[in-house]
Amino acid sequence: MKETLASGACALLLSLGCQAGEPARADAPADSAAGEIEWEWAGPNETALLVPVHINGKGPFPFVLDTGATLTCVSDQLAAELSLPEPAGQVGFGAGIGGGGRMRIVRIDSLRVGEARAEDLPACALDLTDIQKLGVEFSGLLGLNFLSSFRVVLDFERNVVVLHQPETP
Repeated sequence: MKETLASGACALLLSLGCQAGEPARADAPADSAAGEIEWEWAGPNETALLVPVHINGKGPFPFVLDTGATLTCVSDQLAAELSLPEPAGQVGFGAGIGGGGRMRIVRIDSLRVGEARAEDLPACALDLTDIQKLGVEFSGLLGLNFLSSFRVVLDFERNVVVLHQPETP
């Protein structure tokens, strides 16, 4: 059984059995200006980058751009609101500062950030209320299983993330 380890906000760790976590398909515009997404600084001392995310054609929802999270994760509330399905036979385990335990794995039909899009994306559903008490209102974590499908540029002078199709060798 193949396992992928993930880490996210507040030392969140997750493993996903039987799946690598990559989307079935991902694409971004060839024009870099079309792939630019402005982020919003959030949280104590502006420690989080929030980007607008559309899931299954709904949104935008504010997500923390989290290069430390292997999986994209949504809040339990958003997973319920969007009726995200739970694939049979997949189990997630999480551990953080306060302990660990099982968590739900869900499936996202489509996730879009700006013009960059992924389809059939595995994700986790988390209770984010404790993290949100730190002063960041967000609906999920945009993790590496989405970001790694693109060439990602963070432009801190202009507060934008640019998502390009990766260059083919």
